Amino acid sequence: MIEKEYFDAMEQQLVEWRRDFHRHPELSDCEIRTKKRVEDILDELGIEHRTCADTGIIAVIRGTGKNSGESSGDAGGKRITVGIRADMDALPIEEPKDRPYSSENPGVMHACGHDAHTTILLAVAKTAAEHREEFTGDVKLFFQPAEETTGGADRMISEGCLEEPHVDYMLGLHVEPAYPAGQVGVRYGAMYAAEDMFDIDVSGESCHGAHPEQGTDAVYVAAKIVDAVQSIVSRGTAAAEPAVLSIGTISGGRVRNQIADHVHMEGTIRTFSDEVRVRTRERLKEVAERTAEVYGAEAKVTLYESYRSLINDDAVTALCEETAKKMLGEEQVIRETLPDMSCEDFAYFAAARPACFLHLGCRCERPDTVPLLHNPKFDIDEKCLRIGAELQIRNILALMESGNQHE
Repeated sequence: MIEKEYFDAMEQQLVEWRRDFHRHPELSDCEIRTKKRVEDILDELGIEHRTCADTGIIAVIRGTGKNSGESSGDAGGKRITVGIRADMDALPIEEPKDRPYSSENPGVMHACGHDAHTTILLAVAKTAAEHREEFTGDVKLFFQPAEETTGGADRMISEGCLEEPHVDYMLGLHVEPAYPAGQVGVRYGAMYAAEDMFDIDVSGESCHGAHPEQGTDAVYVAAKIVDAVQSIVSRGTAAAEPAVLSIGTISGGRVRNQIADHVHMEGTIRTFSDEVRVRTRERLKEVAERTAEVYGAEAKVTLYESYRSLINDDAVTALCEETAKKMLGEEQVIRETLPDMSCEDFAYFAAARPACFLHLGCRCERPDTVPLLHNPKFDIDEKCLRIGAELQIRNILALMESGNQHE
């Protein structure tokens, strides 16, 4: 049995790893230094690994515990492979230089905790490699690039990361500043929304600002479209179906006394059910085009499909919730009742295999920090690192012990 004291003894190492990653953040698909550092640590630990999705890494620790059996694609009570993922990329945010481990890369910062996620996964790797005899199956590690932008999870899956050996279950987590270190948030079913991005280009006819009747005012038409598309959610979607449509940017016109002939808008749609997702996209196009037509203009809507909704598996989530309660105490495990309207590309892993994605409390109480992700003053309570590592190790062991109960 892996004792709590093992994780306590590893805590300083985890802090050092995390601060090293934090000082050297890299943007999506540019995780060159991060990848090399992870590979060096895996080599030191004697763990086999290979490259995937350009700057991603797949690593495998093969358990030697008794009754291991042979690998099986359907689990079937035989050898189980548990996959666990960490994202590695940072954000284009300038970090204040007020900490000894502040970012050394101008304009780039680990403001979403991916440095912590990578550290926790390395701790899982170290623990499993040093206790192979405790594992009756295989542990497969995914160090993933580009969660913040291009969906590295989908690319890793497309390149076959869930096979050889076949992964039976998936685990993941995200640090959560809403909770202090030592608390965990658990959500059954839909946890994060699907996202679609869109552009709307409104075309009118320019003329002198003193004679607007001679042209078609693209700014005026765009304003009408902004107003009209809000009814898609407020009046076209059931109140019980979460959906958000937001227009985040709008630009048009060149000079103050000229009627603008073009306006460009960008926004996002966030939904959970496939039915609402499809209907909202269709209605956006219809409402924008018809509103423009009423005012003698033209609107072109371009949609870009992004991440799907993250749906946790109930049985795997129940197992992880029970593990967290045993480890942290029942009062420290928060059963989350509302899904998050942001998105997370672990959704692709969760769609491919029974999975559980957790929220790991990390709130930093220092007065120079702000408990918000994607904020330049974000930081973590580093005690969450060893907590996250121990929790995921115990989840892996529980899944292996459970065999095919959750299939």
